Amino acid sequence: MAYRRGSFFTRVIRRLWIFLAGYVVVFLVAALGFFWLESGKVNLLNSFYWAMVTLSTIGYGDIVPTNDPAKLFTIGIAATEVFLGAYLVSIVISVVAEESQHRALGTLGTNLSDHIVVLGYSSVAQAAIRELLAQEEKVAVVVEDAAEVQNVRTRAREGQLFVTYGPPADQEILRRVNVVAAHSVIVATGDDTTALVAALNARMLNPRIRIVVSVSRPELRQTLKAAGVTYVASPGDMGGRLCADAAFRPEVANAIEDITTTDLGADMEEFLLTDRTPISTQPLPEAERLVRSESDCIVIGYARPGANGEFTAVINPPSSFRFQPGDAIIVLGTLANLHKLQRWLGVPQGR
Repeated sequence: MAYRRGSFFTRVIRRLWIFLAGYVVVFLVAALGFFWLESGKVNLLNSFYWAMVTLSTIGYGDIVPTNDPAKLFTIGIAATEVFLGAYLVSIVISVVAEESQHRALGTLGTNLSDHIVVLGYSSVAQAAIRELLAQEEKVAVVVEDAAEVQNVRTRAREGQLFVTYGPPADQEILRRVNVVAAHSVIVATGDDTTALVAALNARMLNPRIRIVVSVSRPELRQTLKAAGVTYVASPGDMGGRLCADAAFRPEVANAIEDITTTDLGADMEEFLLTDRTPISTQPLPEAERLVRSESDCIVIGYARPGANGEFTAVINPPSSFRFQPGDAIIVLGTLANLHKLQRWLGVPQGR
């Protein structure tokens, strides 16, 4: 079960109830005992005053025991106070140690929002994490081995990357990475059954989330689509196609790898057009001219939502095509040129 999120002080207070109960009991015993042993010499108010001054170690000395039983009683109360002080310190140290451990393992949960959750740490997941961080996305990662948490965490700063461990399909783990507030989840566990369960649980917790699943068996594509998965990737199929391309048109394979890896300085991106976007109502030839002149990027296609809200991408559309608000324009360019295009369009990349 995930460690419940909350402030450090809240967790300290929850652990202090035994100390507080013991302190109240000792305080009452000290006050009433001193009043009884000093009967006739101090009133009840002064006894409570003496008990508080003694237990707080202030010791003004204006009220002191006057007989041997009262002195022995005071020694016992003082010894008890030392024990209570040591117990209080041990509680604080224990909570601080637990806090450190939970933070190191990510079990306190995260408050990231509008982020991307990556479930699993397979080779596909590792490549996805590298690409997302290169795109400066906020990412929450679930690994299955606690020993991997620190290794993943070194990839980015704390505000951009959160890492925890546990079963990636477990609902409590999904809550820990705040999947309810995420805009996308990538399921790349390496096990198709786990991936299916994780996708279903993510959809249950966040009906609007975009779900991307990597599977080893392409025949599961339709099953996952029926379960509400947005996109199903089969690394085996994709790798096979790249190998085929490399066998007789190697530069095409190299180009595909280059444009899907941000680290190499070029990328393919999409921008969702709005009423205020300069090309939101332009025909394709004019949109291509404007995009090229403003950023040197190349328009390679578009995506338009259907009646069910799902986008359909079209590559190399006819020159008669005209953009409209709500379309996503797909462009290719260097990172510097894509940043220029983003500033000109006035909208963030992606959707």
